[in-house]
Amino acid sequence: MNLTIHKNPKPGSLRLEGEFSFPSHQAFQDATQELVDDPDLREISLDLSGLSGLDSSALGMLLSLREKAEARQKQVILLNPPNHIARLLRSVSFGKLFQIRTGG
Repeated sequence: MNLTIHKNPKPGSLRLEGEFSFPSHQAFQDATQELVDDPDLREISLDLSGLSGLDSSALGMLLSLREKAEARQKQVILLNPPNHIARLLRSVSFGKLFQIRTGG
């Protein structure tokens, strides 16, 4: 299964679906670079509710996005991760690096 990225109507928001892994690298980088480059955005929101899984390379992609965004004074927000992904994010202390929002 591959990652599918949907640009949400809300500016700066992407919905990720499927398996987030190394083969998704280029698509993820292309989609998020547009948001990083947008001078009007202060937040980049990634809706994770549609993810079935993610691997260590996906964690690295999220960290890389965070670094690029912070260099432009932007914040990356992770939204509604499924329970199994939320547990993984907590286990690698991503709650200290990202704002993770659930429930809406």
